[in-house]
Amino acid sequence: MKALGRCFIVVLLVVAALGLPPLPSLADDSAAEFAKRLDSFPIVDEIDPAAQPPVHQFPTDAGKVVTILGRQARTLPMDDAPKVMAWVIGEGKDLKPGAAYVLEIEYPDDAPRSIFIANRGADLVRGFSTGSAVGDARQQYVQPSIESLDYPQTGRWQRYRTIFFLHDRFQGLHGQRDSKPGGRPFGPADGFHVVVFQSKKLNDPRSLGAAIGRIRLRAVPDVTALYVNVEYPPDDLPRRRVFFREEMADEAVHAKEAVDRGVADPVEWLMYKAKTSRILAMNTFAKDLLEFGFNQGWDSGDENWVMNAQPPLNDVWDRLVPRIAAEGLDLLPYYEYKGAIGSESAKPQSLAWQRRAEKLYHNLPNTRYTPVWWTEQHNADLTDPDTLTDARRLLDKTVIAHKGKARFAGAWFRVRDNHLPISFSDAAVARFRADFPDDALAKTASRAALIASHEGDRALYNRYIAWWLTRRAGFLEALADHLSKGLGDDTVKLMFTPWTSEQIPKLRDPGSGPSGHPDQVTTDDPAWWDAFARKQPDSSWFRWALSPSAFDKVVRENHYGTSLMFRETIDAPHRTESFHSAPGGDPEHYRNSRRVMLTYPIGRLFTVASPEPINSYRTKAGLAAIHHYTLNEDDHDRTKGGSNLPFDGQAGYVAADVDRAGPFVRLLEARAVAQADPTNLGMLCASSFSTGFPEYVRRFNQAYLSVPALPSTVAPGACKDAEIVVREVPAGKHGVYYYVINTSMRPKTGAAVTFAARGSLRDLVDHRDLDAGAVTLDLDPGELRSYLVRSR
Repeated sequence: MKALGRCFIVVLLVVAALGLPPLPSLADDSAAEFAKRLDSFPIVDEIDPAAQPPVHQFPTDAGKVVTILGRQARTLPMDDAPKVMAWVIGEGKDLKPGAAYVLEIEYPDDAPRSIFIANRGADLVRGFSTGSAVGDARQQYVQPSIESLDYPQTGRWQRYRTIFFLHDRFQGLHGQRDSKPGGRPFGPADGFHVVVFQSKKLNDPRSLGAAIGRIRLRAVPDVTALYVNVEYPPDDLPRRRVFFREEMADEAVHAKEAVDRGVADPVEWLMYKAKTSRILAMNTFAKDLLEFGFNQGWDSGDENWVMNAQPPLNDVWDRLVPRIAAEGLDLLPYYEYKGAIGSESAKPQSLAWQRRAEKLYHNLPNTRYTPVWWTEQHNADLTDPDTLTDARRLLDKTVIAHKGKARFAGAWFRVRDNHLPISFSDAAVARFRADFPDDALAKTASRAALIASHEGDRALYNRYIAWWLTRRAGFLEALADHLSKGLGDDTVKLMFTPWTSEQIPKLRDPGSGPSGHPDQVTTDDPAWWDAFARKQPDSSWFRWALSPSAFDKVVRENHYGTSLMFRETIDAPHRTESFHSAPGGDPEHYRNSRRVMLTYPIGRLFTVASPEPINSYRTKAGLAAIHHYTLNEDDHDRTKGGSNLPFDGQAGYVAADVDRAGPFVRLLEARAVAQADPTNLGMLCASSFSTGFPEYVRRFNQAYLSVPALPSTVAPGACKDAEIVVREVPAGKHGVYYYVINTSMRPKTGAAVTFAARGSLRDLVDHRDLDAGAVTLDLDPGELRSYLVRSR
């Protein structure tokens, strides 16, 4: 300890000699205090986009300079075309690869705006929206259900801040989908591009367009000093979890040659994400091991069973496991499983290549389940005993083989189109009959009989679907049991996401008939949207796509709960079977499970507006709410002509999440906790995870993780303000925990909260003991606070 103390003194002396601000302590901050800490870090470089003539700007005539809220801003007007502007920051400023920095961009919070920002120094692309702007582009590969609500605005200039780790090599203005030789021509000495861009007006009609002020790059003196001190429950109580999973992220590190990678060693790139998790109070690290069924970096030991990823990703998992453990995070391996995919030479014996699952109308020329042809090469029939054997082997190799090297939260399985489809093969139908030997209806089952039933009275068909869903639940239960026994750990859980898309399931009006007509825009201002939609030509896709539904009506009539149960029809003559390809959630089959959680998809405020649909996904293992971000994907090649994609290739390849700005960044999760208190909060991200509002994200997560993953109830009367929800979590001998949640879009000042339990009171976020059984709080919108009352 004496040596450690001497080292810390030396570090302080070095910091003082360099003229840097003192290193921050490991004490935690309020959102405002943490923002001030970031503002105290030394400025490495600064750009004024409003300067005349423009400095480092591309194109030099991008946007225009106007005065907003008393200051000059460079703006991009919203019209019929996407737009982009960019600058190079950090050139010749002695940037260090692997070092932590803060990218800070000023913006006026004056009007509805959606702004997308690409940080090429770390391959981070993300958007944020203010006011009634929807953020996500309305028209893209898979059109999302959008939401336009009147989020309050401050009428002041604000700052978008991202903490990131600088890569070794950078792309330029335009992002790439796939690594190419020479595709990263820039290094730290060259600085990196900061790209600001937006979609066209019809994709986000209420947005007034991007507007920004100064751009700053700050150096982080000691990144570990930003790690959050979470006051976890005692070890004998179950823990909550916060985590993210990334979709289009690893382009940065999969190139064959190191010079074409953003970070030469993929493990170091993953460790940047682990350190980001520590800064943002995320305690669980999710890592893809199968993506669309393909190996994402573990050594199978048998190319005929599972083909290994190509170098440099082939050994990532083995090297990563002990590193993540040393960083203090638990591991959550993620699998998009569809049976083992061996090498091309192994097709006859490789399970996934055999495609044992067959669609109902398999006798037609087109044997695909869906029009998405590239997902149809492989599948597995989960009712087949060989599939369970194969999946257990997968867990043996990727998790149980690492027993003792790290702490595993469990495993996360997710389906994509045609991965584990409902099978109507002769073998599957025979298993159905065998499971009901004394059932007269089941004895009649054959593919022909099932087709006749599907087109007729549906009795046999419905019985078969119910059987298959029960079999799916049993398959997952068997995997969870295998994992628990193999690790010797009863606390590990298996999460299952039955939703194939990054975005939430399409919102549908339950009163629109069997076709399930989708709600297009959910809004608290239907009159504005209706008037805007009517201005579009009758033939325009947007006239239909911008028609509004009132937010209150959508919530009152439970449109989202109905959407989660929606089953697509099979339309002749095409006979595509999207429902059979990937059935959605069936929570009734999981409620009594102590090991498996069916994940509940959130992504708009209407998804967390009432407790019933969320609580229906609760099992005895807990409740997992997963934030499904919309991809906002654009891989348009501008040299090939027109595009309906969000950004028309202006910024190259893009896959971008969109957050609500400022304190609203966790309002969705705050309302989920208030309504139903999920014990796991995850994110399905479009690309590399980041956030522009770390001060609010870390504060929320810190409070969330300090309470045990035990059942809770709303404490009536704890606060007179109905928008402040108090939840009570009894924890036996350890006392009673409490959450206090501001569900409002507005800040609360002087809110009095009284706790029913008697004993000594502890603030678990500020780490201090309090004298009374009541508190008076000032709360940001969506703020979460946590407390413990210990028995005297």
